[in-house]
Order: sequence, then structure tokens, then C-alpha cells
Amino acid sequence: MTVTQGRGGERDGERQPGNRGAAPILVLLPAEARMTTRDTSQMLGTRPADDLDGAALARWMRQAIDGFEGPLAYVRFAGGRRNRTYRIDTPERAYVLRRRPSDPQGPAVRPLDREFRLLQALQPTGFPAPRPLALCTDASVLGDPFYVMQLVEGRTLWDETIPGMTPAHRREHFDAWIDALAALHAIEPAPLALDAIGFTECQLDRKLRHWTARPAARATPELARIADWLLRALPDHAPPAIVHGDFRLQNLLFSQEGVDVAAVLDWDQAGLGDPRIDLAYVLARWVSGTELHPALDELAGPESGIPSADAMVARYCRASGRDAGAALDWHLAYTLFRLALLEQEEAPAHSATLAATAWTYARRAGA
Repeated sequence: MTVTQGRGGERDGERQPGNRGAAPILVLLPAEARMTTRDTSQMLGTRPADDLDGAALARWMRQAIDGFEGPLAYVRFAGGRRNRTYRIDTPERAYVLRRRPSDPQGPAVRPLDREFRLLQALQPTGFPAPRPLALCTDASVLGDPFYVMQLVEGRTLWDETIPGMTPAHRREHFDAWIDALAALHAIEPAPLALDAIGFTECQLDRKLRHWTARPAARATPELARIADWLLRALPDHAPPAIVHGDFRLQNLLFSQEGVDVAAVLDWDQAGLGDPRIDLAYVLARWVSGTELHPALDELAGPESGIPSADAMVARYCRASGRDAGAALDWHLAYTLFRLALLEQEEAPAHSATLAATAWTYARRAGA
């Protein structure tokens, strides 16, 4: 049995006074879900975890995690294509378990130990990442590698318009969202020795070639035009940062009271790279929408409390100490192009809308 323990013991997994009956919202959606026209309601909530051997898990947790006492109960969080995620409850404490997917034909999955060790490395920085407790690479325990981390109680906001709040309170949540992204990108990667745990800088040109080589990139003349321009106009790299890869609102847990970000979730796509990748992904919801979900820039203003895209960028630059630069338009075109490819097969009309918006930003960048 191979076990790696996280830092700081297990106390952070205890339920806090006043929250004993509250269930955390830790449901994972596909990375492109916020930009899609497809119904995602079936991905919310939990379901019975009939694919988990509770007895074997309890034996392992008793050895691996200080203070663990059964019996345990568990449910699987619905959604999440790359990793299976479960809530584990005991009479006094609660945990989250992350496990490799069961479908070998599913989306590409990075090693779980990489995600676990990144969460370990982030603990001394003060960034709100869940505390990892123990890693198991012995497939004989549950059939797949997995790790256990603290459960963080908090609120997930599924709708980016954040209904049901005053404009001022809504604005505070948007500010907290972009401030958390700026705080992540302000962390200096070198002292964390991330190269020792498998994190090397992702070269943007290699990622771009991967996306433009997809058959969908030539499915329409509009997509082909954007693909060719992106390859010709590749910008210079910004100084590398820790990039989350999926920094949408639904991957943030806000504190039960107040607007602090209690935890940032779902780190399986994280890496080292140009931080404008994350910033453009956040801004995509501002510049492109659907009939049912208008672009947030169309709703921005003091009456709604929703900041404009320009206001989000300005706040990010102040908080991170970075200059988004003129290349941000290229990154927006690239992000919208990728989303258009993901929608091409199942929602071609929406894909065309995304491609048109991508070309708008390509033109702004000099195409």
C-alpha cells in the first residue's frame, strides 16, 4: 500500500460549529458547460456510489489519515468527466475523495498524484486551495489511484448573473472572483519547486497546434480562417504563472457568510503557462452568450452590479501586478475558438456564434 500524507494533519476536514447539517456544494461540470446551450441540470446533485468499496476505503483511511474513525457513508457527486469525486461522511468529520475515471475512452486525464502534490505545494502560500490529506497509488485498494482531501463548506453560484442579491452584494462576488484569479497568478512558481512534481511550462504554440489540428478546426470556412490566423499571430509569452485551466465561477466555493472565496476546486487542468489563458477563459462569458444566457457585458452596469469586461481586466491588473497587454484579444479569440470547436458537433449554431465572436477579437488583434 502506497500512502502519501498531506500537510497539517486532518483537522481542516472537521465540520465546523453551526454547519453540522449543511451539505457542501461540490458538483463538477464539464469545462465548457457555461458556454453551451445543452441542458446541464442532470449533472447537478449526488447519486449513490455503488462503484466504491466502502469497507476497503475505511481500512485504508484508518491507516492513512490521523483521527479517522468510522463508520463512513458516501455519495458520488454527479458530473465531472475527468475524475470521479465523492463525499465521505463519518459521525464527526467529512472528506472529499478524488479518483480516476472508470471510462478509459473518456477525456484525457492527468495523473492524480500531480493534482494532489500541487494542492500540497499551494498550502504555504495562503491561497484557498483544499488541503490534501493522503494519496493512494496502490490500485489494489479501490481499483484505481485516488486521494482524500479536506471538505470545505461553502456556497457555489451556478448562474453567473448571481440572481437574488442586491447590486452591491453581487458586485462583491464578482470582485472576489477576479481577485482570486489575480492572487493565484501572483504566486511565484519557482519557490514551490513545481518542476519536481511534474509541472513544466506549457508551451502555447504546442497547445495551439493541438487544437488547430482537430478535424473540427476545418469544419467550416470561418473556423479554418480563425485557426490559420491564430497560428500566424501567436503572441509573445507572458512570464509564466500557475494556471488553473478552468477558473469559472462554478469552481469557486464562497464562504457561508460574506463573500470570501473559501476554496478553488477542480485542479486537474492546472499547469504552468501564460496567465492570460485563465483571464480570457473567465472573460469569455462576458463577450459571448446565447439567447437564454446573454453575454454578461450586455447586462453590466450599476443597476445590475455586474462589472464590465474592461472593469474585470482593470481590477485583475491592479490586483495581480500584471499587464494584460494587447495580446489579451488574441487569447480571447483563441479561447472562443476552442469553445466553438467543442460545440461544433452537438450545437453547430452556437459554434458559429462563438466563431463569429472569436473573429471579432481576432480583428481587434490585427487580423
